[in-house]
Amino acid sequence: MPPKKKRKSSSGPPKDPEEPLEFVANIREAGQKRFASSRKNIIYDIEQNVREIRALLNINAEIFGRVMDFASNYSSGQSAILTRYGFDVVKVRQRGAVTEFITEAACSSERFSIDSLMHLPASLDSVVVVQYQTAPFSDFIDYNSFFRSALMLHDDVLEPFLVKLKDHVESIHVLLGEMESWLLESQRRIEFIESTFDTKLETPYEVSDCGHSRHLASTCCYRCRERYCQHSEGTSGRYYCTDGLHLGQRFQCEKKVPKLYILKTYTEAGKFEKTFQIATESDQTKLKKFLDYMDS
Repeated sequence: MPPKKKRKSSSGPPKDPEEPLEFVANIREAGQKRFASSRKNIIYDIEQNVREIRALLNINAEIFGRVMDFASNYSSGQSAILTRYGFDVVKVRQRGAVTEFITEAACSSERFSIDSLMHLPASLDSVVVVQYQTAPFSDFIDYNSFFRSALMLHDDVLEPFLVKLKDHVESIHVLLGEMESWLLESQRRIEFIESTFDTKLETPYEVSDCGHSRHLASTCCYRCRERYCQHSEGTSGRYYCTDGLHLGQRFQCEKKVPKLYILKTYTEAGKFEKTFQIATESDQTKLKKFLDYMDS
């Protein structure tokens, strides 16, 4: 008879050491391996990383406070819509024998992915309990509290953990910087128009709780910054916000049509109809050259 085959021993997970100190050392060693990085030239110095993370967290908190005043529709997903009001276009129009350079306020929106502000990456999750900010930003992680809790880790684990955390906080800094940069674009365009035409612009909206029954579907609500078509109809023809931050509050609109600014006029025969997109440097240059032509 052929010899019996030996049964293969089932290899399960390694058993934890019985000795308490060996058990602790084993857990810490696993933590070190989890947060270890394959990158070269990694700085594991706790003092330096703590200093840099604290600085980043302070800057991030300041930018977060500025940009979230313009954000909406973030409670139901991993993105946020930023809305800004500014002056994006200068038009040239002919009124009889008068040539006018005009502009008016416009609303524009942009969607940004903000998952990193609301969720930890897998490399940092399940080690320190996540705490969230207070209302109205309770969907967002309180990274300052998270950082303080992480500092209670043993140095052997803390060193590689801080490297991962700093990388994540730096990525958040880049995101917030992009959001603020987008918002500041409108201010730079205002400054260009004011400098070019030697004038002062103000966003000419007066807002109030809206009792109107009709708006263009693309009209922005001045309370939650969602479009009119995203609101729910209530009693007496009023419309209400549906986003988490302003849920149930009345749609807010302008009392009057945005004021049109006449920036400059010329008494000039002919037909001049032009549009300059102030967002582009090429159109800014063309506008200045056209003004030079009109002044010549």
